[in-house]
Amino acid sequence: MKFIIGNEKISSDLGFGLLPISPNEQNGFRPYELFLSSLSGCSGNLLRIILTKKRIPYQSLELEVDAVRNQYDANRIEKITFTALVYTEEPLSSQQVEKIAHLVVKNCGMIQSVIHSIDITFTIQSVSLRGGSEE
Repeated sequence: MKFIIGNEKISSDLGFGLLPISPNEQNGFRPYELFLSSLSGCSGNLLRIILTKKRIPYQSLELEVDAVRNQYDANRIEKITFTALVYTEEPLSSQQVEKIAHLVVKNCGMIQSVIHSIDITFTIQSVSLRGGSEE
C-alpha cells in the first residue's frame, strides 16, 4: 500500500477506490472510525460465515460497537464491546451464542491482532422475529 500525506489528510488509492483519512471528519475518515470498522468488518463477516456453515438460518445481522478511550494516554482505545444482533425465526440457545461468539473472536485476525492490548467483548443476542430476544 502507498499513502500520500498532505496538509489536511493522508490518502491511498486502494482496490475499491480512494480512501481519505483525517482527524477532521470534514476531510476524510477518522483513524478511530477506520480502526473500529476494520474490527467490525472482520468479525461481522466471520459471524455471517459461521452461521452459514452451521446452517443456522437468519433474516438479518447487525453489529453494535462501543469503545472506551483513555483521554490521559493519547486517547488510546482500552475497551471495545461488540454486540451482534441475529434476527431469526427460531431463537438461538445460550450455548449456541456463546460458542459462536468464541469462534468469532478466536478466528478474527483483526481482533487477534489487538486482543492482548485492548479488552474486547463480543456477545451475540438472538432476536426472534416472533418477538423477544435471548442472550
